Amino acid sequence: MCKRNKKFGYDEWELPGGHLELLETFEQNIKKESMEELGIEVTVGDLVSVAPNMKYGNHYIIFTFLISSYEGEPLKKAPEEHSEIKWFDVNKLPKKLFISTKNALDNYLSGDIYKVKSS
Repeated sequence: MCKRNKKFGYDEWELPGGHLELLETFEQNIKKESMEELGIEVTVGDLVSVAPNMKYGNHYIIFTFLISSYEGEPLKKAPEEHSEIKWFDVNKLPKKLFISTKNALDNYLSGDIYKVKSS
């Protein structure tokens, strides 16, 4: 996971990722972002979560995929975006999670790709 170094969600942990570019597939985006943010080549696995993120005046739909394998050692390649990177056991996650990561992990751990959350 990466610790955010941005205004919104500062000092919260998030899964790496980014916005899709025009005509970019999910797989292309995941491979690009993994290289840009962590310096690793990845093999994209299954879709595990689709979750809305409506915080900080934004409205995003976040798609989260597993990585089935990777090559290289993850490095902090984008210090303007992330102050730290660290592996976490899925059963021992940090308390300060960025909203999109919390939603994605809640879905993954419950086994539901999409779950409507009551307010």
